[in-house]
Amino acid sequence: MRILFLSCLLLAGYYSKAQQKQVPTRMEFAGIKLRIMDDAREEIQKDVDALTASPKYFEIKAERARTYFPIIERIFREEGLPDDFKYLCLQESALISDAVSSSNAVGYWQFKDFTAVEVGMRVDKQVDERKNIVASTRGAAKYMHNNNKFFDNWLHALQAYQMGAGGAMKVLTNHEGAKSMTVTKKTYWYVKKYLAHKIAFEGSTDQPGEVIVSEYYDGAGKSLKEIANESGLDIEEVEKYNKWLIKGRIPDDKPYAVILPKVGLNTPSPVAAIVPEKKQETQHEVEYTFDEPGEFPRIEDAIEARGGKIVEINGLPGIVAGLNDNIPALAKKADISLSKFLKYNDLGIDGKLIPGQVYYMKKKRSKAQAYYHVLQPDETLWSVSQKFGIKLKKLKVKNRIKDDTQITPGRVLWLRFIRPANIPIEYREVVEPEKKEMEQPLATEKQEVVIDDEDLKKENEPVDSVHITPPDSASLMVQIIKADTTSVEIEDVKEENEEEETDADSEKAERGFLKIHEVQLGQTYYAISKIYDVSVFDILDWNNLSISDKLSVGQKLEVYVKDSPVDVIEPASTADSASLTSGKIIEHEVQEGDTLYKIAKMYNVSVQDIMKWNNKEDFNISYGEKLKVQITENEN
Repeated sequence: MRILFLSCLLLAGYYSKAQQKQVPTRMEFAGIKLRIMDDAREEIQKDVDALTASPKYFEIKAERARTYFPIIERIFREEGLPDDFKYLCLQESALISDAVSSSNAVGYWQFKDFTAVEVGMRVDKQVDERKNIVASTRGAAKYMHNNNKFFDNWLHALQAYQMGAGGAMKVLTNHEGAKSMTVTKKTYWYVKKYLAHKIAFEGSTDQPGEVIVSEYYDGAGKSLKEIANESGLDIEEVEKYNKWLIKGRIPDDKPYAVILPKVGLNTPSPVAAIVPEKKQETQHEVEYTFDEPGEFPRIEDAIEARGGKIVEINGLPGIVAGLNDNIPALAKKADISLSKFLKYNDLGIDGKLIPGQVYYMKKKRSKAQAYYHVLQPDETLWSVSQKFGIKLKKLKVKNRIKDDTQITPGRVLWLRFIRPANIPIEYREVVEPEKKEMEQPLATEKQEVVIDDEDLKKENEPVDSVHITPPDSASLMVQIIKADTTSVEIEDVKEENEEEETDADSEKAERGFLKIHEVQLGQTYYAISKIYDVSVFDILDWNNLSISDKLSVGQKLEVYVKDSPVDVIEPASTADSASLTSGKIIEHEVQEGDTLYKIAKMYNVSVQDIMKWNNKEDFNISYGEKLKVQITENEN
């Protein structure tokens, strides 16, 4: 009986502990009172449970928050941003300075480079302020304020942080200045996930952290090593907290915050407390984060999970080679001819088949989805081209690599665009993998695979059969024996010429229809990219521009769109602008509480239209200001 009683007490204690982080029916966010409906509470609770499932990993994140939240809270006070937004940094990056998402967003607040530059951060080969807690937090505050100028609603501004202001405006109804709102199952997933982070970590980050960091601003012209010596700190610890400085000395163009860690006598080192091992972290993370800038999920990881199956990379179907596969057998599994299999995978007639490697069933693309990749010691250009589904020839062109060029591990490879001639080759530090003795499949006997004549006749090559003679270990030599000779030289010249002739056409087809966009007042690269549903980097690539190049009113930009050119909006000249609508111009006097978004909704026009009609370069308006608005007259 006594044992049963004690067991009940233990279970009750465990149950009580498990129920500590419960989603309430009502809570507050940034001054807005939220009512959370049961269907939404159930979803949010699942996320809260996932975040708190492992006390060890929850504490790792909470400890990072205790270290960095004092800086974030101070900056938010200075910038006038509600304190609640600090939990978003845990959701975005788990407070890992060099976290990189699968969409190439970087740093504490997960900014893409062009957005970071727009909110005042420096991003180049020397400095990446997205990895600086001070600069990136100020940038996040500015970005949130810019969003809130459209909505006057912090919850909508939060949603726009993930969707963009334009995307959020398309799906949100007007709740300007709302003091209370309801969260339902239909509420955007990103908002519900944020609420889960706020509920999970609120109250767990109030006490001081084991690692306390301070800001040092007198570093212009100094190296991190000099600052570490000056402060009596270990250089490796200083470097771990200042990954924003990519190389060289701290620039003198503006004050930069150097983060200096201080650890108590009985506390763990900052490395253990702040930067846990990547392997441990990714076991419990929902979002992908990576230790090295520019790194994307390795294809090898997917292969291990899907061994021997069809996978998709860069939008292309690929098949994974098994230990007992040979080239003709794998081509047959892929349901394509042998010659096409070799061509699609940049293989010669003596190509090697590597177990566990992905081989493509369609032509690889001219560019990858990732932007950059750091070449590892165990990689070749060919393996990188297979990793990202990009043609080997295109990979060489983008990196200005000649066929006989020797490349070194650590080189940063460009995967989407051609590296400009004025940008030097960059290298990053890489770690040599541990050498392991691998068991190789033993060659047993000569195999003979007969290929259907029809497959190869299409390539005008009369073939009787294909013989595969396995060498000592992994490589497979394919010999094609012609009917009227004992030996043959394989000529791929025709195929290569055909590919060269179609490359230009295929790239044009991939780009779509050419449109000329005339830059309007107040437009940015990002705004133009949203108009045509393309990326900022596409616009830069098509027009040989860099993110630092400023746009000017009337500037002509080439833009390629997928849809019919009839449906694409083109800027109208002053002469024929009146003929576009049958509307009339009225004046709207700005009232207290008005925003451009509110006025646009009132007259059923866009914010961009109001800015254009009134020659506005920003979203600021003042009480009593008179704005021109063009409205459509009723035809009845």
